[in-house]
Amino acid sequence: MKLSVLILPLLLCCSLNAQNGTPNLSRWHLDEKIETSDYQLIRKAKLYFFLSNDNDNIYINIMIENQEVQHKILNEGLTIWINMDGKAVKQMGVRFPIGSQNPGARNKADRLETNAIPDASNSNSLSMANTIELIGFINEEERRFPAENADNFRGSVKYDEAGILYYKMVLPIAKLPVRNSKNGYGAMAFTLGIEYGSIPALSKPGVNRGPAPSSGLRSGASRSGASELNWINNVKLASSK
Repeated sequence: MKLSVLILPLLLCCSLNAQNGTPNLSRWHLDEKIETSDYQLIRKAKLYFFLSNDNDNIYINIMIENQEVQHKILNEGLTIWINMDGKAVKQMGVRFPIGSQNPGARNKADRLETNAIPDASNSNSLSMANTIELIGFINEEERRFPAENADNFRGSVKYDEAGILYYKMVLPIAKLPVRNSKNGYGAMAFTLGIEYGSIPALSKPGVNRGPAPSSGLRSGASRSGASELNWINNVKLASSK
């Protein structure tokens, strides 16, 4: 009888752990150098990503080899969606670049440093990738500001000599609604969305809300079908210890 009483809670605990899924672990941010083998492929989106963090920031690095996706990001923009509740909901995000074809993009922009630009049509779009737009950050008074910042959200896009486009976004942890885990060890796992294409529409309460995502990657088009949206679920920050 005692044995059955002990086994039941154990089975229940295992079941709950299985439902939580395997986390996508961020790595501790040591330096700016990232090996190609460190990137993870999102096959449907035709791009690679790498997540790292330190005590102050979350670093999102994306590597894009596909020229069509490069063109779409530079011309139509890319948004990083952030949800600390672990749900696939587009309510709070950071849009960078805004996209040279979208309203609000700067016509006269300083050119970013780049070693090579394989497609001349992307040259002007790259030079205009210098503005960040915040979506749904109710505590931030300034919603649009330059991408080069020392202590705020900041981003960059540049080509290498092989024509690969490298994207970087830095998210200050102090500006995110991070939720501490109940056991006291670090922050709770959260969800990141990577969406590129046309201007995204914010979700309203009760609208466009899917079920809480399982661990791993999920893909899906926006309502208009013009953008590519992929969720990185169950993201867990690394610790320096």
